[in-house]
Amino acid sequence: MARRPRWLGRLCEASAFALLLGGACGSSPEAPAHDGGADLRVPGDSGIDRSSRPDAAEADGGRDATANDTATNDGSATDALPSDCQTGASGEPTELRCTGLYSDWATKTVAPDVHQYDPGLHLWSDGANKTRWIYLPPGTKIDTTDMDEWTFSPGTKVWKEFVVGGTRLETRLLWKRPSGAWYFTTYRWSSDESSTTELTTGEVDADGNGYEIPTQSACYDCHNGRIDHVLGFEAVALSTPQASGVTMATLTASNLLTAPPAQPITIPGDDAAAAALGYLHMNCGGPCHNRGGGEASDSGPYLRLDVATLASVQATDTWTTGVGVNALYQVDGLTNPQIFTPCDPAHSAAYFRMDHRDGVDGTADGVQMPPIISHQVDADGVDLIAAWLNGLSQCGGGATTTANP
Repeated sequence: MARRPRWLGRLCEASAFALLLGGACGSSPEAPAHDGGADLRVPGDSGIDRSSRPDAAEADGGRDATANDTATNDGSATDALPSDCQTGASGEPTELRCTGLYSDWATKTVAPDVHQYDPGLHLWSDGANKTRWIYLPPGTKIDTTDMDEWTFSPGTKVWKEFVVGGTRLETRLLWKRPSGAWYFTTYRWSSDESSTTELTTGEVDADGNGYEIPTQSACYDCHNGRIDHVLGFEAVALSTPQASGVTMATLTASNLLTAPPAQPITIPGDDAAAAALGYLHMNCGGPCHNRGGGEASDSGPYLRLDVATLASVQATDTWTTGVGVNALYQVDGLTNPQIFTPCDPAHSAAYFRMDHRDGVDGTADGVQMPPIISHQVDADGVDLIAAWLNGLSQCGGGATTTANP
C-alpha cells in the first residue's frame, strides 16, 4: 500500500538493579516477535479521567509552573553530566547525550545503570526498528499493587530509539520528574548521527519517505491510556516468551515489584489467537481502546488484555466487546459490519480500518486505524488478525475470505 500523502499532526503512538538483569528469553517459533521492522534484539543484559489527569495542565510535554525540576536533581545517572549540558524550560536536557542514557557519547556506550528491554509485543511504527531502555532509581520499586496499572517512582526514565532505513532518526524520552509529573520529549538525530537536538514541534517527513516524528503535545493521545503513562513496559507484554532483557521474570527475581504476580501471566488461546490478542493489546488496547484513560474509553471496543481476564479468549474484553459485536463505524460497501466478524475478516470493521490509510487509494480521512502518526499499513499485523478470525472453531476450515481483498 502506498504511503499517505497528507499528514496528521498528532501522536497515537535504570537503576543499579538488586540483581543483574539478564537471562533474555528466547523467541517462540509459534508466535514470532512482530514490530514495525525487526526489533534490535536484546543481548544477555540487557480509569484515568482525561479532564482531571494529574498533569492536565502540562499538555505542553510536562511543563509545571510549581516545580523547577532540573536534569540533575533526581538521583539518576545524570548526576555526572558534562559541564556543557544545557537545559530547557522544564529542566530537561536539550541533547540526548545529557539525559543519562550513555556513559560515553562518542562510542554510544549505554550507562551501566540503564538496562535494555524488549517487551515481546510491539507497536507498529511504520517500519522503524526500535531499541528500548529503562532506568529505575536506586532503592525504588515499581508499584504493582494494580497489576494492570503500574506506577513508577520519580526519577524513572524510559528511552526508545527509532532507526529508519538504517539511520537513527529520533530517540524519545519519558522522564518522571521529582515533582511526579512526566516530561515527554524527542531528540532528533543529525544526519551524520553525531549530535541530537530536542524536537518538540514534530516533523511530518523526517526521512524523505513519509516517516513522521510526533509533536511533543501529541504524546498524551496515547500515553494517557495508562494511569502512569508508560506504555509497553507492563505486565502482559513483559510476561510473553518473546520478551527479553528486563522482563517480568527478571523484575520479580530482582525484587523490583511491590506485588509480584502470584502465577504466570499468559495470553490465552492457540498460537493464532494469542498472536492476534497480543497485537491488538499493544497496538490498540494499551494506548487507546481500554476502560481506563484511553481515547476510546467512552465507546470501545476494549482491546487491552487485563490480567483478571486471561482465563480464556472468550473472557477477554477483546472478545466480549469486539467479536460478533456490531460496529458503530460504518464501512463503505459493507452492510452491518461487525467489529470482528468470525470467519470473515474482509467484513470486519476493525480489520478494514487497520488495512487502510487515509488519503491512499481513495480512502477518506478518518478511516484508518490507528488514526494518527502511521502512514503505512502493517501488512503482517493485519494478517495476524485475518488468521485468527479465519481460524475460529465455527469456521470449520471452510473460510474462503482472503486476508487482503
